[in-house]
Amino acid sequence: MKRILLSLLILLTACVTQVRAQVILQDSFPYSDGILTNVSANLWTNYSGAIDSAVVSGRLQVFGTRAGDVYRPFTNTPTSTLFASFIVNSTNLPVNSNYFAHFSQNSSTFRCRVWGGQGRSPNTWRLGVSAGASSAVGRFLPLDLATNTDYRVVISYDTNAFLGTLWIDPVSTSDANVQTIDTVTGATIGFFSFRQSSANGQAGQLVVDDLYVGNSFDDVNVGAVKPATVYYQPIAAALAFENASTNLYCVSGGAGTVSFQWTHAGTNLVDDANYVGSTSNVLSLVSAITNQSGEYRCIVTSTTNAIFASSVTSAVSQVTITNAPIPPTISGITGNTNVSSHTTATVTVLASGPPTLSYQWYYYPSFVPPDAANFSGQNATTLTITDALPNNDTASNYVCVVSNPYGSKTSAVATVTVTPPPAVSIAFLRTLVDPTTYLATNSTLRWQATGSVTTFTNLTTGNTASYYLQDSTAGLNIFLTGTSTFRPAQGDVVTFVGFLSSFNSTLELEADTTDLSTSYTILSNNIALLPAPRPIPFSITNNLSLVETNVEGSIVMLTNVYFGTNAGVVLSTAANATIIVTNTAGETFNLFFAFLDQDTAGQTLPAFANTVVGPLTQNLNNSTTPRNQGYSVTVTRFSDIVTNPITVSASHAGNSTTLTWGAAPVSYTYGVQASTDVLGPYASLTNKVHFTDSSGTFTDTSASGSQKFYRVTTP
Repeated sequence: MKRILLSLLILLTACVTQVRAQVILQDSFPYSDGILTNVSANLWTNYSGAIDSAVVSGRLQVFGTRAGDVYRPFTNTPTSTLFASFIVNSTNLPVNSNYFAHFSQNSSTFRCRVWGGQGRSPNTWRLGVSAGASSAVGRFLPLDLATNTDYRVVISYDTNAFLGTLWIDPVSTSDANVQTIDTVTGATIGFFSFRQSSANGQAGQLVVDDLYVGNSFDDVNVGAVKPATVYYQPIAAALAFENASTNLYCVSGGAGTVSFQWTHAGTNLVDDANYVGSTSNVLSLVSAITNQSGEYRCIVTSTTNAIFASSVTSAVSQVTITNAPIPPTISGITGNTNVSSHTTATVTVLASGPPTLSYQWYYYPSFVPPDAANFSGQNATTLTITDALPNNDTASNYVCVVSNPYGSKTSAVATVTVTPPPAVSIAFLRTLVDPTTYLATNSTLRWQATGSVTTFTNLTTGNTASYYLQDSTAGLNIFLTGTSTFRPAQGDVVTFVGFLSSFNSTLELEADTTDLSTSYTILSNNIALLPAPRPIPFSITNNLSLVETNVEGSIVMLTNVYFGTNAGVVLSTAANATIIVTNTAGETFNLFFAFLDQDTAGQTLPAFANTVVGPLTQNLNNSTTPRNQGYSVTVTRFSDIVTNPITVSASHAGNSTTLTWGAAPVSYTYGVQASTDVLGPYASLTNKVHFTDSSGTFTDTSASGSQKFYRVTTP
């Protein structure tokens, strides 16, 4: 069996080789982009109009917007019957009928002209042929063609009978075709030409490719065999009126002869008083009656050749025949109407009725159409509301008025509500970061935080503001763009609404005065409410997770601070300064001073400080690794560099000793210890060990007549 098949294949191959030998012109336009006559090495010649016939992406453009007509001579002598084929694709529909390709004897004698024209179905076109006529429309093959779809056109011209024939995607010459009816006389054919149809009616904007000219049908029919395909599914009005007419269209194609069979509720239709075109691609429901309502499909079959035959069934077209013209019916209104700030809301009206339905959305009860700034679909079934906010006219009541030629109906009211940004702790905001880089992961959601301003001055310039905000849980930077009036004082309690971002590895809650979803409010000022500074070791940055989630952005305190070679340095009034300091163990840390801070600029650094206080900040490029770098204590009040220990005075009465000390520059957590020996050991007093204040009074009621020593400690 295998030997027999091999013999057949060899025989068929030999036949094909013999047939292909009769091809007298072949061109797949394998040229670079440009004017065809230039890029084809003079294979093509311009015979009329401007020299603008162009090749783009390996295809020849035949556009009604150009004027250049081109021809190419045959390489061999043709026989009495010529065949040609080429691929054609319409990218824009014709506005009239005209010819765009033909055989020719010279620049004025044309035969077998190929025409493009308008189709019967919406958004379709057709192909036709004339023997030589140029002023009359050629005969068109009754097959609607889809745009942006390749078709193999085959034509033949009998130079003895002066007869032209046209096929579309044929398998054999017996497939569906159309022939010329106009009369011409003989002509010697020696060229194939393409023409720009710009003068007296455009044939559309076409691209052609893969041209063959030969002496037989088999020479030129080289395209792949297409299966039956539905290019445009059936369309029809959803509703039609009784005793009126409506059409259903099915735009399909395939190999050879394409046939159609319409069905209603699964039953094949035949033409009668109610249906016309039951076996064409356009089905007309004539003088429709209510029992013609239902599901319609079109069965498309290609070719009569059993080897290549194929069939496909279209999608359903649902048709409803209504008894009488009626206004629209509104069955409901749905949508996503309760949204968070800065997100999208949608409202959809569910309506039906005789066509054509139109829609208009309004604010309610004013019946003013919503403007276009935050809205789309004002005249559609679904109104889309972008960037919904409580204060930009998006959170409101809406209705839709649905109309048709017979009346209108108003929908129920849809209320769009916008939930304001949630009020959260700063510690929660510090969890909304990448666990490895500690950078903000979402800069779209809005958040509200309330805390005390911990910095003494603005840390940036121009129409921006940069301060640190701290609540009872944590701290972070707040950054505002668009105003120079936001200048809160240290100790101001501020509510700030914004989005998270990371600037130089610093977590920020950012706002913009031009963004209505962000805002700020200064509630009060009480410097005494500032959080107590948190003592930290110089080595704290070794614990990246601790610093990023619990410490950065909060007020911290360094103790036993040595300024080393920076002692005596006068802080610049023109440039920021980062000063390296050490502790008694020789560990280093950075202090940052902003030249904008008029409280620190121009001050002279000491040699030693008992404590230095300020928010823990970071200045590190977002992509730098490792991440535990660039930390500083940002000093915004020079008095936060404490060089004098507190002074304690004592008084004794009976069995009580009272200790008092004056105000310190910052609020410390104090500890009181006692011992009967000046050298210790000292023990914390049990009745009151720690308290926080800017000054203090402590009474030891357990003091006896014996000598007792006290010391007051800070962190």
